[in-house]
Amino acid sequence: MARARPVVALAALVLGLVIACGGPAPDPAGASDVAYLQVVAHHDDDLLFMNPDVREAVRSGRRVETVFLTAGEAEVPDANGYSASRQAGARAAYARMAGVPDEWDGTAADLAGGRVGERYTLKAKPQVTLVFLNLPEDGDPRADGGRGALRRLWKDRAGGVVSVDTLTPTGGKMPGPSTYTGNGLIRVLVELMDDFRPTVLRVQDSDPDPDYPQWKPWHDHPDHVVGARFTEEAARVYQRSPEHPRLVVVGYRDYNTDASPVNLPPARQEEKIGDFAAYQAHDRNATGHPSYDAWPRRMYYRWDRGTQWVVRTDDGLRAYAPQGKRLLGWRRHGDRWERLDDLGGPGGKLAFGLSATRGKNGPTVCGRLLDSHDITCRDDRGWASLGSPDPGDVRVGTPTAAAYADGRVAVFVRDAGGGVSRSEQDRSGVWGPWTRLGRPGATPITDGLTAVTGPSGTPEVLGSTRDAPVHWSGAWNPSDGPWPAPAGPPSAVYGKDDTLTVVYPVADTGELATTTRTNGKWTPPTRSPGPDGPGRPATVYAHDRVMVVGRDKDGGVSVDGTSAGGDPLDYPTAAVDGNGRVVLLAIGADGRLHTSSEQDGGRFAPWQAAG
Repeated sequence: MARARPVVALAALVLGLVIACGGPAPDPAGASDVAYLQVVAHHDDDLLFMNPDVREAVRSGRRVETVFLTAGEAEVPDANGYSASRQAGARAAYARMAGVPDEWDGTAADLAGGRVGERYTLKAKPQVTLVFLNLPEDGDPRADGGRGALRRLWKDRAGGVVSVDTLTPTGGKMPGPSTYTGNGLIRVLVELMDDFRPTVLRVQDSDPDPDYPQWKPWHDHPDHVVGARFTEEAARVYQRSPEHPRLVVVGYRDYNTDASPVNLPPARQEEKIGDFAAYQAHDRNATGHPSYDAWPRRMYYRWDRGTQWVVRTDDGLRAYAPQGKRLLGWRRHGDRWERLDDLGGPGGKLAFGLSATRGKNGPTVCGRLLDSHDITCRDDRGWASLGSPDPGDVRVGTPTAAAYADGRVAVFVRDAGGGVSRSEQDRSGVWGPWTRLGRPGATPITDGLTAVTGPSGTPEVLGSTRDAPVHWSGAWNPSDGPWPAPAGPPSAVYGKDDTLTVVYPVADTGELATTTRTNGKWTPPTRSPGPDGPGRPATVYAHDRVMVVGRDKDGGVSVDGTSAGGDPLDYPTAAVDGNGRVVLLAIGADGRLHTSSEQDGGRFAPWQAAG
């Protein structure tokens, strides 16, 4: 994170059950081709906002590269020396994450258009590389044209009129400055992607939620936002080539995470704090503000995948994932999975958060378009746009869907007012207008809803505020408290005797809170250890009990606290097949569906990639 002028920075930052599982399986097919690329604005952004994901990638032994766009100098007097110290901090942090000495080979990096940056390779683990472009940071008044260098390049990215020169960090590997235009920066990023061939691209938040007031009108550091937009534009150019590997672009929230609950378990917090401390030892300005303690205790995806992207149908299971403007799908027949190639696209870029249910017109999957902010759904008839309860508003969340007993589908989203809105099909399958269900109190509902169909055959929706989980089934029915504060959205499943079980992560503890509702009455929540990894849990009902699936401390999949191996990119989920056996599912870092099926004796088979 770059330091702006101290007064501006202080004003801008608003603080806002058990089964025997097989051990970790060997890497699935294609895993050797996995490569992680992070592109961030400043030398600590990846450590603060993308960890522990970055740590897991570094520890995986796969190729990892991070590109730092700016020199991070702001307006300190010794800009070149300070930039060099921040580079040293980044190298120290990556060496700590890798568990090896902080020893690197550094060279000048030849870049597109004759430009030169710096590349450092970790000696003990040469699959880890860092690239520094050294563009001027937003707060540097000495840059060509003054402050806001990246902003000017973005505004003129097609014109080539505006240009800025890079800095040369003291003792670095650059022979001198390079000149960048906006289009030139896109070309450099495309060439870096072409050389590195990533399967995962991690970016910062290119369109922050405006309910967070930092850095108006950007609602985040401008370098974060504009750097992410440059990176996403470069990724679009890169992906035009059919020769390039499938690329999964993952976005992360930045500054505004400090206004959200602590969502990392304590052990993951300590690891992340230690990684950042290795950086801090080199950056005299990365101390003092409360956010420097808050950010390392959290990690939030900008649009998380959720856990409802698989559905059971008459012919087996279906699973879905977005890839840019395309919808990927897989179908399981018996014990075999096949790729579905006829799903098309909705006409815009899909956010990660998909929800699938079984409707009267076949499997129905719903998502959110990032460009128009509309909600869109697909069934056997094709795609249909549902519009938005608040047209054009970025605050509208990702959808969750559930079907009535007669097969009509209802879709719920967090709306711009912090409540929930719903659209549903009529008996002919036509989508109706959005209606507002409101919210249960003064505190807004956070994004990440869960929909289930109750014993009456009517869809219900669950969510959470900062204070407690909430539930709607014709009206808002908050249960009796007190409730442990949530660290994320709840998961819910109906089981025996029409009992609804709700499970959610508890803020700042790594624990799970569980409550049940039978005959309209809720039990007091019980607390138990969680999976010990980042993210939200998934629940399934099998073998007469509720089972909880999540990420474990090593980045694999946990089933009721026992490792089932695997290598999920973000949130794993689970489903029950027609034989009553549990199937674990995850999207891997190769962009493919990976699955593991329950075997005799309650063990899980080795993970397999499904095309």
